[in-house]
Amino acid sequence: MAKKDLVSEIGLTIINDLGIRLHGKLPPVVSEMVANSWDADASRVGILLPEGRIGPESKIVVKDDGAGMSWDDIADKYLRIGRARREGEETDTTGHDRKVMGRKGIGKLSAFGVARTVTVETTKDGRRTEFRMKAGDMLDCARKKRVYRPQVIADDKKTTDADGTTVTLTDLRRAAPIDVAAVRRGIARNFSVIGKDFRVDVNGKTLKPSDKIDHIDAEKEWKICGEAVAPKGGTDAWNVSGKIVASATPLGEEDIGLTIMARGRLVQPPTMFGVKSGVRYACSHITGEILADFIDDGEDDLVGTDHLSIMWDTPKGEALREWGARKLQDVSAEIAGRGRKKREKHIRADKAIGPWLEGLEPPERKTADRIIGMLASGTLDDSHRIEIMGYVRDSFEQRAFRNMVESLPEAPTSAETLGVFRAWDLIEAREMLRIVRGRLGVIKYLAGMVDGEAKEVPDMHRYLKKWPWILDPTWTQWRDEARYSENLAREYPDKQLDEADRRIDFMTIGVEDTIHVVELKRPGHAIDFHDLDRLRRYVTFVEEYTGNDPDRPYKSVAGYIVASRIKDDRDTLFDIREGDVHRRYARTYEDLMGRARRLHEEYRQRLEEFERVERGSA
Repeated sequence: MAKKDLVSEIGLTIINDLGIRLHGKLPPVVSEMVANSWDADASRVGILLPEGRIGPESKIVVKDDGAGMSWDDIADKYLRIGRARREGEETDTTGHDRKVMGRKGIGKLSAFGVARTVTVETTKDGRRTEFRMKAGDMLDCARKKRVYRPQVIADDKKTTDADGTTVTLTDLRRAAPIDVAAVRRGIARNFSVIGKDFRVDVNGKTLKPSDKIDHIDAEKEWKICGEAVAPKGGTDAWNVSGKIVASATPLGEEDIGLTIMARGRLVQPPTMFGVKSGVRYACSHITGEILADFIDDGEDDLVGTDHLSIMWDTPKGEALREWGARKLQDVSAEIAGRGRKKREKHIRADKAIGPWLEGLEPPERKTADRIIGMLASGTLDDSHRIEIMGYVRDSFEQRAFRNMVESLPEAPTSAETLGVFRAWDLIEAREMLRIVRGRLGVIKYLAGMVDGEAKEVPDMHRYLKKWPWILDPTWTQWRDEARYSENLAREYPDKQLDEADRRIDFMTIGVEDTIHVVELKRPGHAIDFHDLDRLRRYVTFVEEYTGNDPDRPYKSVAGYIVASRIKDDRDTLFDIREGDVHRRYARTYEDLMGRARRLHEEYRQRLEEFERVERGSA
């Protein structure tokens, strides 16, 4: 009987949107291959990543000891893009009774997001097949509406090799070295099944479940064992398990929240389930993992195409979100209580406040204790609390001040507490008003430069570097990380770009635990998808270097590209939407300054009104 041809019919948009553009980072791509190994009943997966600079010979290898694929398996299953395995085989478990992770049959294309060539070598029942697929050839066939035929290297040959599959990625889409430790952590965070029955090695080192949070200063852990999740007014109920961990120090953005697993695999990156404002301080200390198999059970398909999002607007999704919000609020309240005690202790230990408290009579001490409790419950930083407490100490001798504090209820509202410290607020408001008025002047000057399409590169760069809050008005403290800018300029020299595409300069701005890569284009330039692809590469390049300096332990990287306008073609708008999810932003000079102007003008008006009211009541 003649063998079936190895062919694949794939549309151009599928290759682009679900392959090359679906994942641009290594952890999710390699995780797709690890999930395939799980579904093949592998007990061991070995991953080899190149270390050092990436060159033409560099390759990524993922090898497993699973069931392997026969020639017919390759023709009927592997090369059928979009094959719904669970429905086609009428089972959602493997031969070893594992819950199948794959569902949509498109994960195999994700490898083309990091490599241009994929070689598959597989053995099953003493027959070995090897074939190679190239992204360029696939795209060419798709454009010409022809079926794609992989290059067959070994044609179903007899072999004594054990069953298993090896996938090799070559012609990698990167030049920067791979951060192996970050990839290890990323893969570990994508699975809850890694352990003795499913071993995964990266460059010879075995992954452990603890690799997910070994970089976190864990302070307390809450176990979740089969808690019920049920929709409002419904009769259905599902169970969740897992754990929540509280960190002693604020977490990096990529760690804040709970990851959600289904069938042993990540289906939702860290989420706060919509919890906001009131418990945000405590939330910055929360991480963990939730096991919710019901999200990916039965006929319901509630997992996004990229396996990085849940469809929340469904009965199961809404029930899980409501449960998660309640759980986080409870945990956050407990963490906040512990934090409040620490903050009270910090205030009492101050070298000026401590002795003063010791010298108070019992009735006065009680009043002072109330004030300390109110300050410790707020979201001020420690230095501000000490500063306000110093004001309290200086005002304490005035009986009228103590009477105001003593008149407050046991649990005063923010408005009631504000009345006690109104004098302090007025001082702070006047200082902020001075800063805001100065910022409005800066915005006006820069707007004039852009309106005139200023060509003076040093001037534009100098002003934006001096006042980076124009990119984000919430930035109050920042660092000019020139070394990252210099590395970028060396790796991606401006002279390689066409004259119309050339930049004014790179800036790299450090804000808290994030490095912000900013590429400034000349006034008149229009951002397109080529610019956005370069921005993605710049961010990826800088990510490889973060976390290596103990004095600047940055944990994440964001990117901005700024120009006069943005093209409105389909590819550019698609990449902008995708970039927003991954914190890569396209902005126009006009939008930046308009937003900054509106926010600061509104703030100025409120502060001036506050000042007028205070003067009138004095």
